[in-house]
Amino acid sequence: MEMRMIFKEQKRAVISVPTAAKYVVLSAFAVLALYPFIWVLISSLKTDPEIFGSPFSLPSVYQYGNFYTAWVVAKIGDYFGNSVFYTVVSVFFILLLSSMVSYVITRVEQFRFLQRYFTLGIMIPVHAVLIPTFVLLKTLGMYNTRIGFICILIASHLSLSVFILSGYMKSVPKELDEAALIDGCSFAKTFFIIILPISKPGLATVGTLTLLNCWNEYLYAYIMLANAAIKTITQGIFSMQGQYVTNYAYMCAGLVIAIVPVMLFYVIFQEQVMEGITAGAIKG
Repeated sequence: MEMRMIFKEQKRAVISVPTAAKYVVLSAFAVLALYPFIWVLISSLKTDPEIFGSPFSLPSVYQYGNFYTAWVVAKIGDYFGNSVFYTVVSVFFILLLSSMVSYVITRVEQFRFLQRYFTLGIMIPVHAVLIPTFVLLKTLGMYNTRIGFICILIASHLSLSVFILSGYMKSVPKELDEAALIDGCSFAKTFFIIILPISKPGLATVGTLTLLNCWNEYLYAYIMLANAAIKTITQGIFSMQGQYVTNYAYMCAGLVIAIVPVMLFYVIFQEQVMEGITAGAIKG
């Protein structure tokens, strides 16, 4: 009996070694991934001489005024508001349009070709359509306008959103549509009352990914927005870099202001994101 207990304890010890190694590797990877964010946060509370003199130490005196300077003097607050507006409006229309298209693709046979059409949009690099997009907006009189930039964000993220949502909606049983039609529901009513609420995990996945991409968009914003009053937060942070001298403490404070909202959003919705991805991958 004692020998069996000793054997079981040895077996547990042997099994725990790979598990411990796995946690060590994952912990090291987490530290490497989080270190840049931690360094930016610490640097945002320092002065410029401290950043260059002791870049890896804690600040001797916490400079909370850096955030006020970045928010007010560098106008990061105005750029922050612009980015919030662009992101919220773009994500709303992306979710609405992509969910409607995905419903048609997965439910109506003769529109299945639309899935291939939208999938092709994922394969086209952004730089290949940059000049045509610029010319198109100039022709339509939408260059350097809020509505023009929002249309660009919607169009550039629609293909990936349809690809993800159509994979998720394939897992929704079609018997629900048939039961709704028997009860007298139209296609629109079936979509908004039955299919759309069921697709919340997929919508959370698409919403989180598009929110991060829209918030971090810089290339299109740099090309299409020339008016300082409507620029995004990524442009505002880049403008803090001077031609000869740059105050990195203020810039790090601006980076923290830009990073924290999207990190909190992802932490809140990470379970829905993983559920949506796995459901589309397994059942789609």
